[in-house]
Amino acid sequence: MEGLIFRFQKVIEKVAAGNRSLFSRETGKAPSFATDVCKGRILPTVPYLIQLSEKYSISLDWLLRGIGKMYLDSTKKDFGTEVVHIPRYDVKVSAGGGSWTVDQTIVEQMPFQDRWLRQQLGKSADQMILVSVEGDSMEPTLEENDLLLIDRQQTVFAREGIYVIRLDDMLMVKRLQRQPKGLIQIISDNLNYPPITLSGDCGESFDILGKAIWFGRVF
Repeated sequence: MEGLIFRFQKVIEKVAAGNRSLFSRETGKAPSFATDVCKGRILPTVPYLIQLSEKYSISLDWLLRGIGKMYLDSTKKDFGTEVVHIPRYDVKVSAGGGSWTVDQTIVEQMPFQDRWLRQQLGKSADQMILVSVEGDSMEPTLEENDLLLIDRQQTVFAREGIYVIRLDDMLMVKRLQRQPKGLIQIISDNLNYPPITLSGDCGESFDILGKAIWFGRVF
């Protein structure tokens, strides 16, 4: 089975830049699945390997028995050089009012290299969007017109970071920090704006719409 595990690792390197957690999620498994396989704790089932073969155009003979070439066609694939497009929406996040809907106008589709997303951010383009910053409430970290890359899958506050939130129908980009007794502090990096403290059960008045994981700026 060592050969199978070696080939499994090679698939992860090719299609997910070696990111085991990302590969697991993209193939419908728990984040720890690929690591468990690579360490020999579990073995992938044949139906799962067939799924990999179909999803990534990998030869099943190569995957199961090491026979022939890795890919079904004669062209060597490199998923890392693939260009993916992430939608930039016509919405600005700030300390002011605003609203968020999935029907918001898409201004453009911006290209990113798939390998860069996977290696640098540990993410794929799925559920990623781009929005612009408005105002000075997050200076010096973020400035007006900065472009934010938002992971829409991170809608639960797990750890401190910068999130796009909706509070009382106002759309904001703020730093969230957990406080004792289940409280959440909403922080503006600009000290001219005082922090806001919320209870953990603030209900419909507070939503996390995604986590900021990268920003771009024109100098």
